[in-house]
Order: sequence, then structure tokens, then C-alpha cells
Amino acid sequence: MASDKSRKRVAKKYGDIPDKWDDWHMRLPTPKDQLRVIDFYHKSGSKSKSEFVRARLLGEHFKVITVDKSAVEYYRKLSELTAQIYKIGTNYNQVVRLMHFYTAEKSVLALLQELIRLTKEIIALQ
Repeated sequence: MASDKSRKRVAKKYGDIPDKWDDWHMRLPTPKDQLRVIDFYHKSGSKSKSEFVRARLLGEHFKVITVDKSAVEYYRKLSELTAQIYKIGTNYNQVVRLMHFYTAEKSVLALLQELIRLTKEIIALQ
């Protein structure tokens, strides 16, 4: 424990020293270790570097988030396909609604025939 005289001198220069350790500083001397820690930090999904280091020092669970680049393209295509199917369903509902209003219209019947043809194509793709 520091003597009262040295505590007063340090307190005069830096302010009052708390009993607990609030501020920690460290360095990683090798670039290899620095890159490794930075890589772990980015994979962890932590909101801040302090949160990341605190979890590692205290032995809390450490989650790693990985992104499969091949799956990203698959998900994008799947999302596009889902959106297109949703649009087809919306169009189908609109045509059926029009048929209830205008049962004699040839244009509505033509749209319905086109819709049936496209629906059969979608079923064939499945």
C-alpha cells in the first residue's frame, strides 16, 4: 500500500485514486497477436472492445459469429423467389376479385388463363 505522502502527491497530480482498479491498459507487442485479437473481436459480435476483453478475462461464454459466404447468395436468391411468389399470389387475388365483378369480360378471362399457365409453370419448377 502506498504511503500517505505518496498518495497525496499522486492525488495532487492525477486526482484521487480509487481503492479499486478502474482503468487498465495493456499492449500486445507482436503484430501476429494483435491481428489474432482483432480477428477474435470481430468474430465475437461484441458491441465494444471493453465488453469483449471483459468477457474473455472473466471467462464468460464467448460466441463466435461466422458467415458462410456460399449461403449468403443462396439466401438472397431464396428471398427473391419468396418475394416473387408473394407478388404472384397478390396478382392472383386481384384477378379473382376482378372476375367476381366482371364475369363476362374477355380480358379478365385472358388474364386468368395466363395466370393458370404461369401457376402450372411454377408447380412444374417445384
